[in-house]
This record gives sequence, structure tokens and C-alpha cells, in this order.
Amino acid sequence: MTKKENESFIQFTNTDNIEGINQEIKKIFPLRDKETKEENIEKIQFDNLKFGIYFSKCERGSEKVLIVKNKKKIRCGNYFINGTKKAFYSDLYFLVFHQEEKDRNAIFENLIEKILGIIRIKDSIL
Repeated sequence: MTKKENESFIQFTNTDNIEGINQEIKKIFPLRDKETKEENIEKIQFDNLKFGIYFSKCERGSEKVLIVKNKKKIRCGNYFINGTKKAFYSDLYFLVFHQEEKDRNAIFENLIEKILGIIRIKDSIL
């Protein structure tokens, strides 16, 4: 894959807050305001790996997952662990474009399986 082709899948940002990332994303992709609200970002954590996921409905045949990597970790909401509210910081975000709700779930599960596979490979190397 050439660098030009890769640019359509990975977007690098350098912002200080989640609103900055949301604005950068909306310049490139047609996301609705409600899709970029802090409470609609799915927050995922596996050990030290934390990332947010945006979901957006798209036209038939354009289902895909895109990556947004910010230069530094920024706060993108809260999450709860054992009833304790904690701030959620990440520098990695995924945009999941799906057609139907069932497609959203399948794409999400596939993404998580791939990430877990990478984590297992990394752990076995160490």
C-alpha cells in the first residue's frame, strides 16, 4: 500500500482536546454532530491500550474502519470501574462506518479481535 493510499485510512492530528479531534474528523468525513458527542464515543481499555470508537451510518458498500492518531493523549470523557468514575484519556480513535446496526456489531467485533490478536503477538514476543 502506498503512502497516498494509506492516508485515506489513517489521519494524524495534533490537538489539545476532543473537540479539536471532532472538528478535524468532520472536515474529512461527513459525521453528524451527535456522532461526535463525548457520550457517544465508545471507550475501550485493554491493559495500557486505550482508544475511542466513533460509529457512523454510511451508504451501502462503504463500510470501513479508519484510524485517527493524535500526537498526545487527550481527555475524551469518563468511564466507571467498580462504581468509581475515572477520566478517560487516549491518543487513538477508530471511525467505524456501517450500514446497519448488525453490520456495526460485526465490524466492531472484527476490530476488537484484530486488536486482541496484535496484543497477543506483542505479549508472546516479550
